[in-house]
Amino acid sequence: MYVFQNAKWIWRNASAKADEHAEFFTRFFCTNGDIKKGVCLYISADTDFGVYVNGRLADFGQYPDFPHYKTYEKIDLTPYVKEGENTLALQVWYYGENSSTYVKGEAGLLFCVTGEDVLCVSGTQTLSRLSKTYKSHACKIITNQMGFSYAYDSEKEDGWQTGGGEDFAPSVAYERAVPAIARPIARLRLKTPILGKLIKTERNRYLFDFGAETVGVFRLRVTTKRAQNIHVCYGEHIVDGWVRDQIGARDFSVDYRAKAGQNEYFGYFRRLGLRYAEIRTEAEIEDLTLEIIPREYPLQERNTVCTDKRLAQIYEVCRKTLTLCMHEHYEDCPWREQAMYAMDSRNQMLCGYYAFKEYAFPRACLRLMAEGIREDGLLPICFPAGIDLTIPSFSLHYFTAVREYGDYSGDWTLAEEILPVLERILNVFLAGLDEKGAATSFEGEAYWNFYEWADGLSSDVGEVLPRRADLILSCMLSLALQHMAHIYSKLGVASDYAAKAEKINGAIHTLFYDEKQKGYTMYAMNGDCSELGNSLAVLCGAADEKRAREICNTLVSDNAWTKITLSMKCFKYDALLKIGGEGNKRYIVDDIKSVYGKMLDWGATSVWETELGEQDFDKAGSLCHGWSALPVYYLWKFGLVQEI
Repeated sequence: MYVFQNAKWIWRNASAKADEHAEFFTRFFCTNGDIKKGVCLYISADTDFGVYVNGRLADFGQYPDFPHYKTYEKIDLTPYVKEGENTLALQVWYYGENSSTYVKGEAGLLFCVTGEDVLCVSGTQTLSRLSKTYKSHACKIITNQMGFSYAYDSEKEDGWQTGGGEDFAPSVAYERAVPAIARPIARLRLKTPILGKLIKTERNRYLFDFGAETVGVFRLRVTTKRAQNIHVCYGEHIVDGWVRDQIGARDFSVDYRAKAGQNEYFGYFRRLGLRYAEIRTEAEIEDLTLEIIPREYPLQERNTVCTDKRLAQIYEVCRKTLTLCMHEHYEDCPWREQAMYAMDSRNQMLCGYYAFKEYAFPRACLRLMAEGIREDGLLPICFPAGIDLTIPSFSLHYFTAVREYGDYSGDWTLAEEILPVLERILNVFLAGLDEKGAATSFEGEAYWNFYEWADGLSSDVGEVLPRRADLILSCMLSLALQHMAHIYSKLGVASDYAAKAEKINGAIHTLFYDEKQKGYTMYAMNGDCSELGNSLAVLCGAADEKRAREICNTLVSDNAWTKITLSMKCFKYDALLKIGGEGNKRYIVDDIKSVYGKMLDWGATSVWETELGEQDFDKAGSLCHGWSALPVYYLWKFGLVQEI
């Protein structure tokens, strides 16, 4: 890209370590003409950054990407510059260790400031140092999905953002490809700060309630007579009386060293998902306030009406959950993981087409997913993720998301761009068909045979299972082939994917249908029936009309099959809708009222990961989960929510 023509990738030295905070400083001159045209910063970093101009924080945040698919940001600096000399200071945090939300790359910073011409670029003339205030190399983990937390020491502040710091030296420049991909979505916007309400104090412990599930960066103000360490904890649960900051190996906290006197800190390096926060101090303090400043992706707000009061409440909580779970990309949950999964994201995209008429965001996410394709031809567990783990079934959910994006947006250029990735994924599953034509489960520690959080439908991570014919994978492969046939028809290309799906459907019925149970078993003539597996058998067409009706009658009865969970309810609902009938529609609406109404009765302000809420997963159940917002889609589909 032209603006980076003379810019160099730089770091403070040639050997960065994991969890390293570096600071960069330079000066540039602006004319009145530059300011009239607009002064812009083009920047890319591994991993994250904050930008200060003349001592003021101008912006922060790098779009998550891959080392081979590096993006750059464009930031308007015009409101922060002046005629004459200006200072540019950049705080950069290099993660340097793989997680479910980051792929390890080389530490680096690349930037260029432009006005009427190029005003400054990154290079050896840029001064840099190891941060004095942010603690480097501590490698304190929040969760395995999110990666590192951080610690800040205000006693070591030296005014470096305006040129007052010491120990700066010329940066080291190195050769690396210049990113040619602009951030594909709008930058996030800071919203009105939410002040935490102090609801409990006890021996230097302070508990704050933000009134509802909240996602954003935090601002701490504290006055203390002496310097002391302050521990900031956050979470969604206070069932035990205080914030659950330590759950197993998870540690939901950041650390701040307060100087004597007044302190103010803006923690922009981690987005927090929480309802409650707890401050723990070493000694007495004189004053304490805590704010969360939401930082949201700009969405179109639709004015809606729903005449059923209960459904209106459910819709609003689900819609709010969607906004809390989309920032740089879709997130499963903003508190515990902040990770983008293909299956979770499909649910969120589908709801978003109705709630927001949003298409740029899902397109960017689907494109990013394609860049994550593994050497074995499957998609990784998350995007971007630097861990050797995949959920094979989620690679098949990807086809549903790609097709739906094309159908709702009318844009088939994305499918055309990623067609080689789609072909490669299908070839993996087709190559794994057994001698009777069914899809088989995967062997190896890198393959997590997960379908949903229900008995028998999820192996343990790293558990090696025998390769065997698998109902759910077979049904999902059939659906993926049907989606691929649809995509090819939209691109004007003939294919045999529909015929391949029909062949697999025949194998599904022959291998898995159990006449005694009047349903399809998880494995070939061996095992229990599940609501998920049978719903998929109806949807893919493996079940003929007679058996499909029998299955749907069972689905709405008090059956003995393994019950479907929140993330997969859409397949049960869609199977019922495929059969049709007002009774099935009423069942769906009543089920939504029952399941989600219980959450509201418990005071939920966002929808839960599972129906067990905070009690699930050894008291780490998420109370804000994007995959559970599916009522948004059905309430629009049924006309129960309408635009005014």
